Amino acid sequence: MSTATTKTFLIGLDLGTSAIKGVLMDQGGMVLAEAEKTTTFTHPQPEWCEVSPEQHYQDVCGVISKLAASAPVTALAMAAASGNTLLADTAGQPLTNIISWLDRREEQAKTPSLKQFSSAEVRKITGWPCVDIFPLAHLAWLHQNQLELYKNAGHYCMNTDWLLFRLAEKWLMDYSTATTFHLQDQCGHSWYQPFLKRLDITAEKLSRLTDSGALAGNLTLQAAQDTGLSVNTQVITGCFDHPAAARSAGVLEPGQLLLSCGTSWVGFFPEMERQKIVDLELLCDPFLSNLDGPWGAIFSIPYIGRVIDAYIDNYIAPGEPDKYRIFNELATEARPGANGLKIDLREPPRRIEAERRNISRAVMEGAAELLNDRLNHLKKHGINFKKAVMTGGPSHSPVWPQIIAETTGLKLIIGSRHAGAKGAALLAGIGAGIYRDEYDAYKTAGDHYGC
Repeated sequence: MSTATTKTFLIGLDLGTSAIKGVLMDQGGMVLAEAEKTTTFTHPQPEWCEVSPEQHYQDVCGVISKLAASAPVTALAMAAASGNTLLADTAGQPLTNIISWLDRREEQAKTPSLKQFSSAEVRKITGWPCVDIFPLAHLAWLHQNQLELYKNAGHYCMNTDWLLFRLAEKWLMDYSTATTFHLQDQCGHSWYQPFLKRLDITAEKLSRLTDSGALAGNLTLQAAQDTGLSVNTQVITGCFDHPAAARSAGVLEPGQLLLSCGTSWVGFFPEMERQKIVDLELLCDPFLSNLDGPWGAIFSIPYIGRVIDAYIDNYIAPGEPDKYRIFNELATEARPGANGLKIDLREPPRRIEAERRNISRAVMEGAAELLNDRLNHLKKHGINFKKAVMTGGPSHSPVWPQIIAETTGLKLIIGSRHAGAKGAALLAGIGAGIYRDEYDAYKTAGDHYGC
């Protein structure tokens, strides 16, 4: 453990869908610097969505470099919106682009081998359902359409474990991130051989599984040069992005809820019984189960952030550089109920003959209603929340949190915009021996919001 006189600095990265975000913090949790880089997607064919691996690595290194300029860094870790697939050779050189979870090629292809997997079976084993937009589907598509390349691959990975390899030359994947790979026996902490066999993959070509907050190794000389850090900087395994944010926000016990509002609106909450999460058809994360603590349950209102942006861009504040300020001001001007206007954000955006202020208010109320529907479903199964922390862009609106609180009855706390990256930094501190575990990390350096 560090002594009181030793100043320790940690970097946490949040590899989000649309941007890479990072923070530099001291061991007491004070954020000293932040940096961000927008993700660049390529679309080689309609419905395809990819990222250049080398560009991705350089973007990550660029964010780290900006943060490293402020203080010497002891350790770093990465949280990520996982579900992105990559094939590499035995030396770690990419054989494909990174296939994003936003990619839709499998919806069109209907790869026959994917029919071997049922949602119920995959959910039971991996904690997540079998879907056609995550690595299970990506691998099935590559096996079907690029067989020679697929069979010659030296490593089947995601962007996260490939980045760890680039930084520390170790093939590791934490149990949380591995959940989104759909190949892990979540309870057995191992790769699930029946699924590997169906996809013609050997476990030797997959990363070694380990805990979040585990030491991967020190930065290689090349990675140190690329990031501006010392070769003594430790690289620590991270986790999925929402569990990382929960670690920072102190959402560590049943009865607490983290609401992350981004491309999708995601609810994350601790639950002691894994089977209950599976039975409710929620997404399951290992979270603190290795400490005999709770598993993490995740529900999603998918893609509504994109629908909201489409309303703002096309009907509320078209062409306006300060569109979100205008959106918030107009919603504030409107009366509750938006003069009877209802907008279902699950449907494609449509032109509406109404005042812009009422459209703005109806968009906000529509999101709150969808969230309330999810919470009411959980209440029917005995799941209620005493504390809710809201993060993401909508949390900083002067009116939106109030609408959500009034609609759902939640007592909302506005969380840090750094929650995901700071949660990764806490894991870096755990791996470096600065904190004993997540509970100690939150007590010492988490976001307490004055409560």
